[in-house]
Amino acid sequence: MKVIRLQIPGNFLEHIGFADLFQELDFVEILNAFQYDQNHFFALQKIRFKHEVQGEIEKYIKKYFKPQAFQLLTQSGKEIICIMNQSKKSGFFPIFASGPWALLFPIHISQQLLLINIISQNEYIDKLYKIISSFTKNYKIIGMTDVDKLDKFDNTLWRSAMPFPEFTKRQKEIGTYAAKYGYFNSPKKITATKIAEHFGISVSAVNKLLKKAENIAMQFFFGIFT
Repeated sequence: MKVIRLQIPGNFLEHIGFADLFQELDFVEILNAFQYDQNHFFALQKIRFKHEVQGEIEKYIKKYFKPQAFQLLTQSGKEIICIMNQSKKSGFFPIFASGPWALLFPIHISQQLLLINIISQNEYIDKLYKIISSFTKNYKIIGMTDVDKLDKFDNTLWRSAMPFPEFTKRQKEIGTYAAKYGYFNSPKKITATKIAEHFGISVSAVNKLLKKAENIAMQFFFGIFT
């Protein structure tokens, strides 16, 4: 298994509907992602605007990112660090729709280029390159290493930008299953009754576990910053 560092031209943004984003921004760095799939993205991000946006940050964020939730953590001049939960029906990651690979964070996105770290099984790397080539021929491989050598290569790839909520083992188990099968979607794709049947516990126990997990997550990601 390898970690591959890729430099992709900024015009790739046109394929995922973000070309207009950088009319107002210098760059976006996705420092860490707490959850992501083709249509949902919940992440810690650093954003630098091209001009001062004092007092107008939320206006720009809503206009360009359209988040389901947004929390400003810090601001220094034109630069902010924030948490956003985004949803996009047309998808965020066309490269990752058809293969056993995943992003490693941080990644850097600007109008000129994208710097992306990808982890992939060795036997699927050629397929990954082929899919990237279908979007752009001008990408560059700027680094590659075996996962077992990563600590000697650049251990920043493994460092979380912030700690993870302290869920219990049972909360993780139930919560992961619920998220996987669409309990948190609107409308729900699975009911608490079905989850209860799967784990052989009561519906009230499922509701209690999920409620506690949600409270822990919301307090962790949002409450400690207010």
